[in-house]
Amino acid sequence: MKVLLRVNDDVAGARALAHSLADDGLPAGAREIYCGRNIVAVVGESSGESLCVKAFGVPGIIKGLIYGLFRKPKALRAYDNAEELRRRGFDTPEPVCAVTLIECGCLRRSYYVCRYLENWCELRGVEKRSDFSRIAGALAVYMNRLHRAGVFMKDFTQGNILFRCDDSGAYHFMLVDINRMEFGVSDPKKLMGNFGAALDTREGIEALAGAYAALQPEGERCDVAARAVKIYDDRQATLWRRRHIKEFIRGKK
Repeated sequence: MKVLLRVNDDVAGARALAHSLADDGLPAGAREIYCGRNIVAVVGESSGESLCVKAFGVPGIIKGLIYGLFRKPKALRAYDNAEELRRRGFDTPEPVCAVTLIECGCLRRSYYVCRYLENWCELRGVEKRSDFSRIAGALAVYMNRLHRAGVFMKDFTQGNILFRCDDSGAYHFMLVDINRMEFGVSDPKKLMGNFGAALDTREGIEALAGAYAALQPEGERCDVAARAVKIYDDRQATLWRRRHIKEFIRGKK
């Protein structure tokens, strides 16, 4: 069994936890907070140093070979992306370690560990809040910063963008689930793909797009706002078609 590690030795116990995950998997005392294709759990609560562990689902043979032989596994990408994001001045939970186990060239188990966050909210349903217009404006500024820095997060969705409001009324944003990212992206069309799923509703996207467009050069503002809303509409239409195709196939069985 080949074990690949990333370890942040500035975090006490990080290396011991990495080796424990490699040898034994999730600790017996881990508290699961999500269970699906992947498992997300919290460890270390009794010591006051809560950490979040994401145990990635074991891939099938074909994907396992691809990740074992050709592509960087998701856990290692998440760790490396976290370091790069923080280096560029963007918030994401401090990375603690990443563990990947490869057997006969096939990816088996893998884990990504970071600091556990409290007092942060998901963007999901944020359009219903009374302060939504201010959140939309702050999010537009944040997206503009990301894009000007060439940062493209492929899973820029409501559940992966966290926010909080400090005592002065300023909003802060944090990215999670960051294994799918690109850096050094300069294509505006590609970067604006982030508008496809950043918020739940067309009205929310219109507000976000307007605030984002206001930050662009004056001659580009109308075009930017219109393109952002079209990206959202196109994505919704694609999701609608896929959903009805699946329903049609199920009905034929």
